[in-house]
Amino acid sequence: MANWNQKKLLVSIGGSALGLCLLAGGGIWYSVGLVDETMGEVQKKQEAIAAAEQKIKRIPDLEKDVVILRENLDTYVKILPDSKELSEFVRMLSQFDRQSGVQSMSLVPKRRSDKKGEAFTPIEYTYEMTATLWQCLKFMNLIENFERFVSITDFSIESGAKESEQTRDGDIVHTVKLTMQTYAYNGKASGKEVAIPEYEDKKKALTDEICKSAQEIRLDRFEFKGPSGRRDILIDPRQRGNLPGETGPSVDDQRKLLERYIGEVTRLRDVQQKIKKQDTTLFEQYSLEKALKEGLAAMLAGMEKDAEIVSFAPLKLKWQKEVATPFEELRGAMDVAAKAADPKRDPNLPLKEMQQLVADLAADCNNGQLEAAKERFETVAGRMNVREDDPRHSLAVEAKSWHVKATTALDFKGLELRMQGVVVNRGGRSGVLLNGEVYEEGEYVSDDLLVKMVEEEQVWFVFRGLTLVRTM
Repeated sequence: MANWNQKKLLVSIGGSALGLCLLAGGGIWYSVGLVDETMGEVQKKQEAIAAAEQKIKRIPDLEKDVVILRENLDTYVKILPDSKELSEFVRMLSQFDRQSGVQSMSLVPKRRSDKKGEAFTPIEYTYEMTATLWQCLKFMNLIENFERFVSITDFSIESGAKESEQTRDGDIVHTVKLTMQTYAYNGKASGKEVAIPEYEDKKKALTDEICKSAQEIRLDRFEFKGPSGRRDILIDPRQRGNLPGETGPSVDDQRKLLERYIGEVTRLRDVQQKIKKQDTTLFEQYSLEKALKEGLAAMLAGMEKDAEIVSFAPLKLKWQKEVATPFEELRGAMDVAAKAADPKRDPNLPLKEMQQLVADLAADCNNGQLEAAKERFETVAGRMNVREDDPRHSLAVEAKSWHVKATTALDFKGLELRMQGVVVNRGGRSGVLLNGEVYEEGEYVSDDLLVKMVEEEQVWFVFRGLTLVRTM
Protein backbone atom coordinates (compact mmCIF):
# COMPACT_ATOMS: atom_id res chain seq x y z
CA MET A 1 0.00 0.00 0.00
CA ALA A 2 2.85 2.30 0.86
CA ASN A 3 4.52 1.45 -2.42
CA TRP A 4 1.37 2.33 -4.37
CA ASN A 5 1.04 5.73 -2.68
CA GLN A 6 4.65 6.42 -3.33
CA LYS A 7 4.20 5.65 -7.06
CA LYS A 8 1.18 7.92 -7.30
CA LEU A 9 3.16 10.72 -5.75
CA LEU A 10 5.99 10.27 -8.24
CA VAL A 11 3.59 10.27 -11.21
CA SER A 12 1.94 13.47 -9.97
CA ILE A 13 5.29 15.15 -9.55
CA GLY A 14 6.39 14.06 -13.06
CA GLY A 15 3.13 15.28 -14.68
CA SER A 16 3.44 18.64 -12.97
CA ALA A 17 7.01 18.97 -14.14
CA LEU A 18 6.03 18.11 -17.74
CA GLY A 19 3.21 20.68 -17.72
CA LEU A 20 5.58 23.35 -16.47
CA CYS A 21 8.06 22.50 -19.25
CA LEU A 22 5.37 22.73 -21.96
CA LEU A 23 4.15 26.00 -20.59
CA ALA A 24 7.68 27.41 -20.58
CA GLY A 25 8.24 26.25 -24.22
CA GLY A 26 5.02 27.93 -25.38
CA GLY A 27 6.06 31.16 -23.73
CA ILE A 28 9.43 31.03 -25.43
CA TRP A 29 7.81 30.43 -28.91
CA TYR A 30 5.43 33.35 -28.43
CA SER A 31 8.23 35.63 -27.32
CA VAL A 32 10.33 34.77 -30.43
CA GLY A 33 7.35 35.51 -32.73
CA LEU A 34 6.70 38.79 -30.97
CA VAL A 35 10.35 39.76 -31.41
CA ASP A 36 10.23 38.97 -35.19
CA GLU A 37 7.05 41.03 -35.67
CA THR A 38 8.57 43.94 -33.81
CA MET A 39 11.75 43.77 -35.92
CA GLY A 40 9.62 43.81 -39.13
CA GLU A 41 7.80 46.91 -38.01
CA VAL A 42 11.10 48.53 -37.09
CA GLN A 43 12.43 47.81 -40.62
CA LYS A 44 9.32 49.33 -42.23
CA LYS A 45 9.70 52.43 -40.10
CA GLN A 46 13.33 52.71 -41.12
CA GLU A 47 12.38 52.45 -44.82
CA ALA A 48 9.67 55.08 -44.37
CA ILE A 49 12.18 57.32 -42.63
CA ALA A 50 14.65 56.87 -45.51
CA ALA A 51 11.96 57.73 -48.08
CA ALA A 52 10.93 60.77 -46.07
CA GLU A 53 14.54 61.90 -45.87
CA GLN A 54 14.81 61.62 -49.69
CA LYS A 55 11.69 63.76 -50.09
CA ILE A 56 13.05 66.25 -47.63
CA LYS A 57 16.26 66.46 -49.69
CA ARG A 58 14.18 67.27 -52.80
CA ILE A 59 12.18 70.00 -51.06
CA PRO A 60 14.65 72.79 -51.92
CA ASP A 61 14.58 71.90 -55.64
CA LEU A 62 10.80 71.54 -55.63
CA GLU A 63 10.41 74.85 -53.84
CA LYS A 64 12.68 76.43 -56.47
CA ASP A 65 10.58 75.04 -59.36
CA VAL A 66 7.32 76.06 -57.68
CA VAL A 67 8.57 79.61 -57.05
CA ILE A 68 9.63 79.97 -60.74
CA LEU A 69 6.31 78.57 -61.99
CA ARG A 70 4.22 80.71 -59.67
CA GLU A 71 6.05 83.87 -60.65
CA ASN A 72 5.58 83.04 -64.36
CA LEU A 73 2.00 81.87 -63.99
CA ASP A 74 0.65 85.22 -65.11
CA THR A 75 2.89 85.04 -68.18
CA TYR A 76 1.56 81.58 -68.96
CA VAL A 77 -2.11 82.29 -68.46
CA LYS A 78 -2.25 85.76 -69.96
CA ILE A 79 -2.07 84.15 -73.42
CA LEU A 80 -5.04 81.94 -72.51
CA PRO A 81 -8.52 83.46 -72.65
CA ASP A 82 -10.81 82.98 -69.74
CA SER A 83 -14.50 82.27 -70.23
CA LYS A 84 -15.34 85.98 -70.62
CA GLU A 85 -12.57 86.59 -73.11
CA LEU A 86 -13.78 83.77 -75.38
CA SER A 87 -16.58 86.01 -76.57
CA GLU A 88 -14.01 88.69 -77.29
CA PHE A 89 -12.04 86.12 -79.31
CA VAL A 90 -15.08 85.37 -81.48
CA ARG A 91 -15.49 89.09 -82.15
CA MET A 92 -11.80 89.25 -82.98
CA LEU A 93 -12.33 86.58 -85.67
CA SER A 94 -14.76 88.94 -87.40
CA GLN A 95 -12.08 91.62 -87.37
CA PHE A 96 -9.59 89.15 -88.87
CA ASP A 97 -12.15 88.39 -91.60
CA ARG A 98 -12.24 92.05 -92.58
CA GLN A 99 -8.46 92.45 -92.40
CA SER A 100 -7.72 89.42 -94.56
CA GLY A 101 -10.73 89.61 -96.90
CA VAL A 102 -12.06 86.10 -96.22
CA GLN A 103 -15.78 85.44 -96.04
CA SER A 104 -16.97 83.40 -93.07
CA MET A 105 -19.39 80.52 -93.61
CA SER A 106 -19.67 78.98 -90.14
CA LEU A 107 -18.04 78.89 -86.68
CA VAL A 108 -18.75 75.89 -84.47
CA PRO A 109 -17.20 75.90 -80.94
CA LYS A 110 -16.63 72.58 -79.21
CA ARG A 111 -15.60 72.31 -75.55
CA ARG A 112 -13.58 69.12 -75.38
CA SER A 113 -13.61 68.69 -71.62
CA ASP A 114 -16.09 69.74 -68.97
CA LYS A 115 -14.57 68.24 -65.83
CA LYS A 116 -14.94 70.26 -62.67
CA GLY A 117 -11.81 71.48 -60.95
CA GLU A 118 -9.66 71.69 -64.10
CA ALA A 119 -7.45 74.74 -64.29
CA PHE A 120 -7.24 74.59 -68.10
CA THR A 121 -10.15 73.58 -70.30
CA PRO A 122 -9.31 72.77 -73.98
CA ILE A 123 -11.71 74.29 -76.52
CA GLU A 124 -11.87 73.67 -80.28
CA TYR A 125 -13.43 75.77 -83.05
CA THR A 126 -14.31 74.57 -86.52
CA TYR A 127 -14.24 77.54 -88.88
CA GLU A 128 -15.33 77.41 -92.53
CA MET A 129 -14.78 80.22 -95.01
CA THR A 130 -14.19 81.10 -98.64
CA ALA A 131 -10.94 82.81 -99.54
CA THR A 132 -8.20 83.12 -102.10
CA LEU A 133 -4.92 81.47 -101.21
CA TRP A 134 -3.41 84.77 -100.11
CA GLN A 135 -6.45 85.74 -98.04
CA CYS A 136 -6.34 82.35 -96.32
CA LEU A 137 -2.64 82.68 -95.50
CA LYS A 138 -3.12 86.17 -94.13
CA PHE A 139 -6.05 85.03 -91.97
CA MET A 140 -4.01 82.11 -90.60
CA ASN A 141 -1.12 84.47 -89.89
CA LEU A 142 -3.41 86.79 -87.90
CA ILE A 143 -4.67 83.82 -85.88
CA GLU A 144 -1.19 82.54 -85.09
CA ASN A 145 -0.03 86.03 -84.05
CA PHE A 146 -3.08 86.70 -81.87
CA GLU A 147 -2.11 87.83 -78.35
CA ARG A 148 -4.04 84.92 -76.88
CA PHE A 149 -2.84 81.39 -77.47
CA VAL A 150 -4.72 79.93 -80.44
CA SER A 151 -3.28 77.06 -82.47
CA ILE A 152 -4.47 75.89 -85.92
CA THR A 153 -4.34 72.13 -85.47
CA ASP A 154 -5.81 71.10 -88.82
CA PHE A 155 -6.97 72.61 -92.09
CA SER A 156 -8.25 71.53 -95.48
CA ILE A 157 -8.61 73.50 -98.71
CA GLU A 158 -10.95 72.58 -101.54
CA SER A 159 -9.59 74.11 -104.71
CA GLY A 160 -11.95 76.48 -106.50
CA ALA A 161 -13.78 74.96 -109.45
CA LYS A 162 -12.40 76.26 -112.72
CA GLU A 163 -15.86 76.12 -114.27
CA SER A 164 -17.26 78.74 -111.89
CA GLU A 165 -14.33 81.12 -112.38
CA GLN A 166 -15.21 82.83 -109.07
CA THR A 167 -12.39 85.25 -108.35
CA ARG A 168 -11.38 88.00 -105.92
CA ASP A 169 -8.77 90.48 -107.01
CA GLY A 170 -8.08 88.22 -109.97
CA ASP A 171 -7.41 85.10 -107.85
CA ILE A 172 -9.49 81.90 -107.70
CA VAL A 173 -11.63 81.53 -104.56
CA HIS A 174 -11.27 78.30 -102.51
CA THR A 175 -13.29 76.75 -99.70
CA VAL A 176 -11.25 76.49 -96.50
CA LYS A 177 -11.96 74.61 -93.27
CA LEU A 178 -9.83 75.30 -90.17
CA THR A 179 -9.71 73.60 -86.78
CA MET A 180 -8.46 76.00 -84.08
CA GLN A 181 -7.66 75.06 -80.51
CA THR A 182 -7.22 77.17 -77.40
CA TYR A 183 -7.58 76.73 -73.62
CA ALA A 184 -9.76 78.51 -71.10
CA TYR A 185 -7.97 79.28 -67.83
CA ASN A 186 -10.21 78.73 -64.80
CA GLY A 187 -8.13 80.57 -62.20
CA LYS A 188 -7.50 78.68 -58.94
CA ALA A 189 -10.04 75.97 -59.54
CA SER A 190 -7.49 73.28 -58.74
CA GLY A 191 -7.37 74.04 -54.97
CA LYS A 192 -5.45 75.98 -52.29
CA GLU A 193 -1.81 76.79 -52.91
CA VAL A 194 0.84 75.31 -50.58
CA ALA A 195 2.63 77.89 -48.42
CA ILE A 196 6.41 78.08 -48.90
CA PRO A 197 8.45 79.41 -45.96
CA GLU A 198 10.46 82.59 -46.64
CA TYR A 199 8.85 82.83 -50.09
CA GLU A 200 9.89 86.44 -50.79
CA ASP A 201 13.55 85.78 -49.98
CA LYS A 202 13.59 82.74 -52.21
CA LYS A 203 11.88 84.69 -55.02
CA LYS A 204 14.59 87.37 -54.88
CA ALA A 205 17.31 84.72 -54.98
CA LEU A 206 15.74 83.19 -58.11
CA THR A 207 15.15 86.44 -60.01
CA ASP A 208 17.52 85.56 -62.89
CA GLU A 209 16.06 82.09 -63.37
CA ILE A 210 12.50 83.46 -63.26
CA CYS A 211 13.36 85.94 -66.05
CA LYS A 212 15.06 83.23 -68.10
CA SER A 213 12.02 80.98 -67.81
CA ALA A 214 9.76 83.84 -68.88
CA GLN A 215 11.83 84.31 -72.04
CA GLU A 216 11.49 80.64 -72.94
CA ILE A 217 7.70 80.84 -73.10
CA ARG A 218 7.74 83.92 -75.33
CA LEU A 219 5.80 83.42 -78.58
CA ASP A 220 7.79 83.80 -81.81
CA ARG A 221 5.94 85.68 -84.52
CA PHE A 222 6.03 85.57 -88.31
CA GLU A 223 4.51 88.30 -90.44
CA PHE A 224 2.97 87.17 -93.72
CA LYS A 225 4.14 89.50 -96.48
CA GLY A 226 1.61 88.59 -99.18
CA PRO A 227 2.02 86.79 -102.52
CA SER A 228 5.33 88.50 -103.41
CA GLY A 229 4.88 87.63 -107.07
CA ARG A 230 4.12 83.95 -106.47
CA ARG A 231 1.22 82.14 -108.14
CA ASP A 232 -1.60 80.21 -106.49
CA ILE A 233 -0.22 76.68 -106.05
CA LEU A 234 -3.74 75.26 -105.75
CA ILE A 235 -4.61 76.18 -109.34
CA ASP A 236 -3.05 74.63 -112.43
CA PRO A 237 -2.22 77.67 -114.57
CA ARG A 238 -2.80 75.72 -117.78
CA GLN A 239 -6.12 74.14 -116.88
CA ARG A 240 -8.01 76.94 -118.56
CA GLY A 241 -5.73 77.12 -121.61
CA ASN A 242 -2.15 78.11 -122.32
CA LEU A 243 -0.31 80.72 -120.36
CA PRO A 244 0.15 84.15 -121.97
CA GLY A 245 2.73 83.92 -124.72
CA GLU A 246 2.52 80.12 -124.97
CA THR A 247 1.70 78.37 -128.22
CA GLY A 248 0.93 74.78 -129.08
CA PRO A 249 -1.69 72.31 -127.86
CA SER A 250 -3.60 73.02 -124.67
CA VAL A 251 -3.40 70.74 -121.65
CA ASP A 252 -6.68 69.07 -122.66
CA ASP A 253 -5.29 68.33 -126.14
CA GLN A 254 -2.08 66.97 -124.61
CA ARG A 255 -4.13 64.76 -122.30
CA LYS A 256 -6.15 63.37 -125.22
CA LEU A 257 -2.95 62.61 -127.14
CA LEU A 258 -1.49 60.88 -124.08
CA GLU A 259 -4.63 58.77 -123.58
CA ARG A 260 -4.49 57.69 -127.23
CA TYR A 261 -0.92 56.46 -126.83
CA ILE A 262 -1.76 54.71 -123.55
CA GLY A 263 -4.60 52.93 -125.33
CA GLU A 264 -2.24 51.81 -128.12
CA VAL A 265 0.29 50.51 -125.58
CA THR A 266 -2.49 48.53 -123.89
CA ARG A 267 -3.56 47.06 -127.25
CA LEU A 268 -0.01 46.00 -128.14
CA ARG A 269 0.44 44.43 -124.72
CA ASP A 270 -2.72 42.39 -125.31
CA VAL A 271 -1.32 41.25 -128.68
CA GLN A 272 1.92 40.20 -126.99
CA GLN A 273 -0.01 38.19 -124.39
CA LYS A 274 -2.04 36.43 -127.10
CA ILE A 275 1.17 35.41 -128.87
CA LYS A 276 2.36 33.69 -125.67
CA LYS A 277 -0.86 31.71 -125.15
CA GLN A 278 -0.60 27.96 -125.63
CA ASP A 279 -3.84 27.69 -127.60
CA THR A 280 -2.75 30.25 -130.25
CA THR A 281 -2.40 28.51 -133.62
CA LEU A 282 0.72 28.93 -135.70
CA PHE A 283 -0.95 31.10 -138.33
CA GLU A 284 -2.55 33.22 -135.64
CA GLN A 285 0.85 33.62 -134.06
CA TYR A 286 2.37 34.79 -137.35
CA SER A 287 -0.46 37.26 -137.79
CA LEU A 288 -0.15 38.59 -134.24
CA GLU A 289 3.63 38.93 -134.53
CA LYS A 290 3.19 40.92 -137.71
CA ALA A 291 0.56 43.14 -136.10
CA LEU A 292 2.82 43.72 -133.08
CA LYS A 293 5.79 44.59 -135.26
CA GLU A 294 3.80 46.95 -137.44
CA GLY A 295 2.12 48.53 -134.39
CA LEU A 296 5.46 49.21 -132.71
CA ALA A 297 6.89 50.68 -135.90
CA ALA A 298 3.90 52.99 -136.36
CA MET A 299 4.00 53.99 -132.70
CA LEU A 300 7.72 54.78 -132.87
CA ALA A 301 7.20 57.03 -135.88
CA GLY A 302 4.48 58.96 -134.04
CA MET A 303 6.32 59.16 -130.72
CA GLU A 304 9.32 60.92 -132.28
CA LYS A 305 7.03 63.84 -133.09
CA ASP A 306 4.40 63.72 -130.36
CA ALA A 307 6.77 63.34 -127.40
CA GLU A 308 7.65 67.02 -127.71
CA ILE A 309 3.99 68.04 -127.79
CA VAL A 310 3.34 66.67 -124.29
CA SER A 311 5.05 69.48 -122.37
CA PHE A 312 2.81 69.84 -119.29
CA ALA A 313 4.94 68.48 -116.42
CA PRO A 314 2.39 66.04 -114.82
CA LEU A 315 1.41 64.67 -118.25
CA LYS A 316 5.05 64.47 -119.29
CA LEU A 317 5.80 62.32 -116.24
CA LYS A 318 2.80 60.11 -117.06
CA TRP A 319 4.03 59.84 -120.68
CA GLN A 320 7.36 58.51 -119.45
CA LYS A 321 5.80 55.99 -117.04
CA GLU A 322 2.85 54.76 -119.12
CA VAL A 323 4.02 55.22 -122.73
CA ALA A 324 7.79 55.49 -123.19
CA THR A 325 8.82 52.85 -120.63
CA PRO A 326 6.21 50.21 -121.67
CA PHE A 327 7.07 50.84 -125.33
CA GLU A 328 10.75 50.10 -124.70
CA GLU A 329 9.78 46.98 -122.77
CA LEU A 330 7.66 45.72 -125.69
CA ARG A 331 10.40 46.44 -128.21
CA GLY A 332 13.00 44.85 -125.95
CA ALA A 333 10.88 41.70 -125.65
CA MET A 334 10.68 41.46 -129.45
CA ASP A 335 14.45 41.85 -129.75
CA VAL A 336 15.00 39.11 -127.16
CA ALA A 337 12.63 36.80 -129.02
CA ALA A 338 14.43 37.50 -132.30
CA LYS A 339 17.85 36.76 -130.76
CA ALA A 340 16.51 33.59 -129.18
CA ALA A 341 15.47 32.21 -132.58
CA ASP A 342 17.82 29.52 -133.95
CA PRO A 343 19.75 31.06 -136.88
CA LYS A 344 20.23 27.55 -138.38
CA ARG A 345 16.52 26.87 -138.36
CA ASP A 346 14.77 26.75 -141.74
CA PRO A 347 13.07 30.15 -142.11
CA ASN A 348 10.36 28.73 -144.39
CA LEU A 349 7.15 27.00 -143.40
CA PRO A 350 7.34 23.26 -142.72
CA LEU A 351 5.74 20.96 -145.30
CA LYS A 352 2.60 20.21 -143.25
CA GLU A 353 2.00 23.84 -142.48
CA MET A 354 2.43 24.81 -146.13
CA GLN A 355 -0.06 22.11 -147.17
CA GLN A 356 -2.50 23.44 -144.61
CA LEU A 357 -1.95 26.99 -145.90
CA VAL A 358 -2.79 25.98 -149.49
CA ALA A 359 -5.93 24.17 -148.34
CA ASP A 360 -7.05 27.20 -146.29
CA LEU A 361 -6.37 29.62 -149.18
CA ALA A 362 -8.41 27.48 -151.57
CA ALA A 363 -11.30 27.29 -149.10
CA ASP A 364 -11.25 31.06 -148.51
CA CYS A 365 -11.22 31.91 -152.22
CA ASN A 366 -13.94 29.38 -153.12
CA ASN A 367 -16.12 30.71 -150.31
CA GLY A 368 -15.64 34.30 -151.36
CA GLN A 369 -13.45 35.15 -148.30
CA LEU A 370 -10.98 37.08 -150.42
CA GLU A 371 -9.79 39.45 -147.70
CA ALA A 372 -9.13 36.52 -145.35
CA ALA A 373 -7.18 34.68 -148.06
CA LYS A 374 -5.09 37.77 -148.87
CA GLU A 375 -4.28 38.43 -145.20
CA ARG A 376 -3.56 34.74 -144.51
CA PHE A 377 -0.93 34.58 -147.25
CA GLU A 378 0.66 37.95 -146.52
CA THR A 379 1.08 36.97 -142.88
CA VAL A 380 3.55 34.22 -143.85
CA ALA A 381 4.75 35.58 -147.19
CA GLY A 382 8.28 35.93 -145.86
CA ARG A 383 8.38 32.20 -145.15
CA MET A 384 7.46 31.03 -148.66
CA ASN A 385 10.79 31.59 -150.45
CA VAL A 386 11.77 27.96 -151.00
CA ARG A 387 14.16 26.78 -153.72
CA GLU A 388 12.96 24.98 -156.87
CA ASP A 389 14.54 21.72 -155.78
CA ASP A 390 12.68 21.85 -152.48
CA PRO A 391 9.64 19.50 -152.25
CA ARG A 392 7.65 22.43 -150.90
CA HIS A 393 8.25 24.55 -154.01
CA SER A 394 5.06 23.46 -155.80
CA LEU A 395 3.02 24.24 -152.69
CA ALA A 396 4.61 27.69 -152.43
CA VAL A 397 3.77 28.38 -156.09
CA GLU A 398 0.19 27.21 -155.56
CA ALA A 399 -0.16 29.39 -152.45
CA LYS A 400 1.16 32.43 -154.34
CA SER A 401 -1.27 31.64 -157.16
CA TRP A 402 -4.22 31.70 -154.76
CA HIS A 403 -2.92 34.97 -153.35
CA VAL A 404 -2.73 36.49 -156.85
CA LYS A 405 -6.29 35.35 -157.52
CA ALA A 406 -7.57 36.82 -154.28
CA THR A 407 -5.73 40.11 -154.84
CA THR A 408 -6.87 40.34 -158.48
CA ALA A 409 -10.48 39.61 -157.54
CA LEU A 410 -10.39 42.26 -154.83
CA ASP A 411 -8.94 44.81 -157.25
CA PHE A 412 -11.59 43.90 -159.83
CA LYS A 413 -14.25 44.29 -157.18
CA GLY A 414 -12.98 47.78 -156.53
CA LEU A 415 -13.28 48.88 -160.18
CA GLU A 416 -16.04 51.34 -160.97
CA LEU A 417 -18.02 49.46 -163.64
CA ARG A 418 -21.53 50.82 -164.17
CA MET A 419 -23.28 48.34 -166.50
CA GLN A 420 -26.24 50.27 -167.89
CA GLY A 421 -27.48 47.67 -170.40
CA VAL A 422 -26.58 44.77 -172.67
CA VAL A 423 -27.29 43.75 -176.27
CA VAL A 424 -27.20 39.99 -176.82
CA ASN A 425 -26.71 39.09 -180.51
CA ARG A 426 -27.16 35.35 -181.12
CA GLY A 427 -25.65 35.49 -184.59
CA GLY A 428 -22.83 37.92 -183.92
CA ARG A 429 -20.97 39.87 -181.24
CA SER A 430 -22.92 41.04 -178.24
CA GLY A 431 -22.20 44.29 -176.44
CA VAL A 432 -22.56 46.06 -173.10
CA LEU A 433 -23.22 49.70 -172.23
CA LEU A 434 -20.49 50.32 -169.65
CA ASN A 435 -19.90 53.67 -167.95
CA GLY A 436 -21.78 55.38 -170.80
CA GLU A 437 -19.90 53.64 -173.65
CA VAL A 438 -20.64 50.51 -175.69
CA TYR A 439 -18.09 47.71 -175.66
CA GLU A 440 -18.46 44.55 -177.77
CA GLU A 441 -17.15 41.16 -176.88
CA GLY A 442 -13.38 41.00 -177.39
CA GLU A 443 -12.82 44.72 -176.85
CA TYR A 444 -10.60 46.19 -174.11
CA VAL A 445 -12.11 48.57 -171.60
CA SER A 446 -8.59 49.34 -170.32
CA ASP A 447 -5.12 47.88 -170.71
CA ASP A 448 -5.82 45.05 -168.26
CA LEU A 449 -9.63 44.68 -168.61
CA LEU A 450 -11.26 42.82 -171.53
CA VAL A 451 -14.95 42.16 -172.22
CA LYS A 452 -14.99 38.41 -172.84
CA MET A 453 -18.69 37.47 -173.07
CA VAL A 454 -22.02 39.29 -172.67
CA GLU A 455 -25.11 37.46 -171.42
CA GLU A 456 -28.54 38.74 -170.51
CA GLU A 457 -27.94 38.67 -166.73
CA GLN A 458 -24.15 38.90 -166.46
CA VAL A 459 -21.00 39.96 -168.26
CA TRP A 460 -17.72 38.02 -168.25
CA PHE A 461 -14.47 39.95 -168.06
CA VAL A 462 -10.81 39.02 -168.23
CA PHE A 463 -8.87 41.06 -165.70
CA ARG A 464 -5.11 40.55 -165.47
CA GLY A 465 -5.48 37.11 -166.99
CA LEU A 466 -8.21 36.03 -164.59
CA THR A 467 -11.79 35.47 -165.79
CA LEU A 468 -14.31 37.23 -163.57
CA VAL A 469 -18.02 37.98 -163.80
CA ARG A 470 -20.26 40.92 -162.98
CA THR A 471 -24.04 40.56 -162.71
CA MET A 472 -26.56 43.13 -163.84
